[in-house]
Amino acid sequence: MLNKKVLIALLIFSTGSLLSSCSEKEDSMPGVGNSKMEVYATSSQESTKGTNSRMASNGFSTSEFTVSTTDLQFYYATKADLKTGISLGNINLKTNLNSSLYTSGSQSKSIELIENGDEKFVLMAEGETPEGIYSQAEFKLKKNTSISNSDERYNKSFWLQGEVNGAMTIIWSDTEKTIQSTSDSDNGIEVENKSEIVLDFDLEKLFSEVDLSLAIDGNLDGTIEIGPGGIDGNTLIYSKIMNNLDGSVIMKNRN
Repeated sequence: MLNKKVLIALLIFSTGSLLSSCSEKEDSMPGVGNSKMEVYATSSQESTKGTNSRMASNGFSTSEFTVSTTDLQFYYATKADLKTGISLGNINLKTNLNSSLYTSGSQSKSIELIENGDEKFVLMAEGETPEGIYSQAEFKLKKNTSISNSDERYNKSFWLQGEVNGAMTIIWSDTEKTIQSTSDSDNGIEVENKSEIVLDFDLEKLFSEVDLSLAIDGNLDGTIEIGPGGIDGNTLIYSKIMNNLDGSVIMKNRN
């Protein structure tokens, strides 16, 4: 009798474990026609690191880089669209607005791309999104209210801190604007099953044709500020950097 009870208990346990295993497997798989995607943000550049392990680009040695984002969405074509023979650049792209990935990416986030001179990979969004060939991303820079109001980055949408010729330098903006990012491949990025995409804030592109040696500490407070409203007299440099920002974020396949 005891052996029979033991066998029944073992059978119940085994059945429960099997059902649990199947449930976990189902939970880990995307729905039909969807991919499970993770989207990361980072910042890179071609130059080597400068002094004190900081990211160095065009005379600017970066120690901190923070952006505040919201409303991240992607544009894609289905494989069926491409089978018609129309090139990716001539297709009316679809958006992933009705996906859980968009729901995740629509939340406001404070993203530290560089911290203490080291580049980071930061999760921007995760969730399911339609399978397809992804060619563009779009997000909005917004004033950073996700951090303490005593933080100097508070209400700034864009914040870079570092040095120019050994002088403490801060580049910032409170502009709220839409940024578009294009795939680094003309063929786009194939998204299926489980995928990872990176939005790379490229410092080389951000500082392209910007002569930071001309930046000045106009109010002589010991810090060079490059920001809106003619702070420290660096209006032209600020305008050039903000114009470059539109084309400096590159969409890449992390896999």
